[in-house]
Amino acid sequence: MPEIEGYKVVPLRLSADRPLELCHQIYMREHFIRLEDTDKPKGRTLFLLNVPPYVTEQSLGTFFRTKVDIPNKVSFAERPGRNESEKWQQHYIPFSSPTAPFKFKVAYVVFHKNTGVKRALQLDSIDLFNSDGNCVLESGMQLWHLQYQKHILNEKELQARIDKYMESYDKREQEALEAAKNSEADAEGWVTVGKQGRNAGFEQKESVVGRLEEKIVRGKKKKELENFYTFQIRESKMKNIVELRKKFEEDKQKIEALKKTRRFRPF
Repeated sequence: MPEIEGYKVVPLRLSADRPLELCHQIYMREHFIRLEDTDKPKGRTLFLLNVPPYVTEQSLGTFFRTKVDIPNKVSFAERPGRNESEKWQQHYIPFSSPTAPFKFKVAYVVFHKNTGVKRALQLDSIDLFNSDGNCVLESGMQLWHLQYQKHILNEKELQARIDKYMESYDKREQEALEAAKNSEADAEGWVTVGKQGRNAGFEQKESVVGRLEEKIVRGKKKKELENFYTFQIRESKMKNIVELRKKFEEDKQKIEALKKTRRFRPF
């Protein structure tokens, strides 16, 4: 089979009677990167490009187990990269039907022995059909029907998963409450303050909370800058003039009142 830029071109056959020139082409080579990856060991990992959406990990694993060697792991990724295989699994949503992204992808096949990669590169085709010539993959209307059926969740199984999750959640909450009573720090180093325990904190009554809020407001007012901006200085001067005039008028009224009572004796 031909090679393109170090990749061996291998046809993907879904039936025995389909001509090779009409088959989908997959590109594969030995996987190697500069930084060592424990999940994809050097010398035992096969890298495949242009893998169709309908190809599954199970079907690839079955083929290589039959033709080459027992693979330790078959994983997919949207693009080549160190952590792309982990990102491929992040589509899972709790309490939903887990479905893999339906798109073209890359594949990593980790073999049990070092000879697995060499034997795989000697293959003339990747045959995903059984001895009877029937394809082992679901395709066409059958695939769409299967995907639709997977979206329909079993109510009993879903309820069991929810009950199990809530049981675990209640257990964590109870442990957190017990830790708060004993004033113990949690895993992140935080201490929950409640009415029980040594550090019971303050009692959250309306009167207590109101006094605390008033104290906080007074503290904020004290921290505000006075006569810092130009408009503050101008307003302060005008306010001072108004107060002086007001005081002057009050003093005049007091003097008039003293004159009337003849108690005003300037000399």
